[in-house]
Amino acid sequence: MSQKHHSKILLILVSFFLSSGAYSATNTILEAGINAFQQGKYDDAKQTFMKLMADPPWKFAALYNLGNTAVRQNHLGEALGYYTLALHQNPHDKDVQENIKFVLNALGGRRLVGPQSNFDIFRVEVLSRFTFTEALAASLIFSIFFLMSLRNYLKKRKQEVGAFPSTWAVISMVLLVLTGTLSIIKLIDTYNERGVIIADHVDLRSGPSETNASMMEVAEGSEMSIHDSDHDWIQVNPIGGGLMGWIPRTSLMITSGRGP
Repeated sequence: MSQKHHSKILLILVSFFLSSGAYSATNTILEAGINAFQQGKYDDAKQTFMKLMADPPWKFAALYNLGNTAVRQNHLGEALGYYTLALHQNPHDKDVQENIKFVLNALGGRRLVGPQSNFDIFRVEVLSRFTFTEALAASLIFSIFFLMSLRNYLKKRKQEVGAFPSTWAVISMVLLVLTGTLSIIKLIDTYNERGVIIADHVDLRSGPSETNASMMEVAEGSEMSIHDSDHDWIQVNPIGGGLMGWIPRTSLMITSGRGP
């Protein structure tokens, strides 16, 4: 990775450290991880940040810093995986968005990028902008407005024959349907199993064993859709379509779904 790229990621990291002063002051594990990172002890930093993963309030900070650490170790596929998981936690975080762009740029043309389907484009451009909780909350809010408007309409209809629903009643109904639909799609997408290749390269094989033929080579950072598993092997195919085959479980980081 060039010095220019390192300088850019360092600026992002410094920004995060300065903005997370409250975190480091109240969580000794995070503070220890940041100290190890700043001293260049990246293996120690990674192990320390991993301890935060089991604590929900600190999971985002753990994932973000694990991504930062992976960048410094030049494990770009792993960094992309951690940043993607962090973005699921907080899709509005600008630093994570910028770091993902940085890693994708650093990976360059190595990744296996197939033609995106309409749903893949929708997932990236729309679904990634909010969490399921946010979509569900919006749906509940508009359902309340709709029920209130419906009650007023029914009262008005008893008093006035042929009364029409108010404009707000129609708008709230449309928004309720829209947010409800997005909530369902978001929930389904969250449970769709995907992952990122974290090995420098891996052979996509015709079966779950080293003895099976290699159909193609998949590079670090490639996003894969997961279909099945067999002991230490996972059946995948590239997002956007392509050959389906088997790769070692250790070569993939799960970024959505419960994983095989």
